[in-house]
Amino acid sequence: MGMQDSKLDMRDVSALVVDDNANMRRLIGTILRSVGAAEVREAASGEEALDILRGGWRPGLVLVDYLMEDLDGTAFTRRVRAEIDRDGWRLPVILVTGHAEMTLLHEARDAGANDFIPKPFTARTLLQRVARVVSTRLTIAEMEDMARARQAAAALHA
Repeated sequence: MGMQDSKLDMRDVSALVVDDNANMRRLIGTILRSVGAAEVREAASGEEALDILRGGWRPGLVLVDYLMEDLDGTAFTRRVRAEIDRDGWRLPVILVTGHAEMTLLHEARDAGANDFIPKPFTARTLLQRVARVVSTRLTIAEMEDMARARQAAAALHA
């Protein structure tokens, strides 16, 4: 998949990929590098990722596995919102999971995640979600609020 296919220019975007599965980290990193990501760093755990962020590095986004032993994706996202986000700056976080139940989507939303990608996924799906998050920076909750507002406005004009 080339950059024309994805309509995503990642040359100025860096990413942190957090997954306890080395193969999944490599896969996501390879997809991001294929569209020219400026930098891709990997962490094998949520705590390792938090240490990287506490060190001052601010990637353009984080892709984090939902199910990890030390710190799951929603707990990681809550910690990022509480400890890393500062002065109006919010780190975009996408949860990646092999479990696509609605309860997990609600957990991701409530934790402040920007998006949720169920496994298995295609490179195109991953890049589409990354493009949306990088361009809008909206959380799942903010997108839901906007959708409700559009529905209410449409109902008024019906």
